[in-house]
Amino acid sequence: MPSIQAGMPRPADPTPRNPTVNSTAAGHDAHTRARKAVESVSRSTVGAAGVLRVVHGAERIGSTAHRLQRGANSLVRGVVKPPYAATEPLDTLECHKLAEGVEYRVLYDRAALARPPQLDTTTRMMQRGEQARVVQFAPTKLLIVDDEFGLLPLTGGPDELESAVLLRDSAMLTALIRVFDDLWRPAAPLRESVASAEPDVPTDEERWILSLLASGATDDAIGRLMGFSSRTAHRRVRELVTRLGVETRFQAGVRAVKLGWL
Repeated sequence: MPSIQAGMPRPADPTPRNPTVNSTAAGHDAHTRARKAVESVSRSTVGAAGVLRVVHGAERIGSTAHRLQRGANSLVRGVVKPPYAATEPLDTLECHKLAEGVEYRVLYDRAALARPPQLDTTTRMMQRGEQARVVQFAPTKLLIVDDEFGLLPLTGGPDELESAVLLRDSAMLTALIRVFDDLWRPAAPLRESVASAEPDVPTDEERWILSLLASGATDDAIGRLMGFSSRTAHRRVRELVTRLGVETRFQAGVRAVKLGWL
């Protein structure tokens, strides 16, 4: 998993009220809560009793991320998004920790998967047991280890990170864990075939869902026609939209036609 570098919170693009909202509303709500929590921590200074510590410089931040993961015993949560900087590679360390039985839940900003080196790394990690999901936009980079430590970007530009905040077990860390979980739940699972950008043939059921999407059917209508609950229909549509690398239902239909899926 890449180390924590630049990538400060920014507002998500406004989403018009159309059927697409049905499959993305949960994610937007999570992003809003995440931004507020991250901004709250970013406004904080070094706290009492060593709850917060500011780490300065990309090299020290990278070393801190490496050290935290090296000491992981049960669970590492991470949010990955560009840009990236040259720090100690973490993929080898992650392989060792996965082999030791440490669970990795990694949430990727879609832009993070747009570069082939990251796709290759993600595929290797998934083959070794990493749980990976993807969202269109992640509000910030984040690393949480064993519910005890968190590392969050604090200041920096588009191409570099000047400082990060190291959080120890505290109410603020608990809030960030909740932020991660809120982002994780609605995110689409990333499969190895998608991560490696290999062509993936849809099932007959998926072709039918895509046909309904292309015809303009709403998620609720798809659910009724396919015998799904509304919640399942929303999830299946969201997964297909993400899998096709697009942002809207209409784009998913167009993309499916271009790929010969319909």
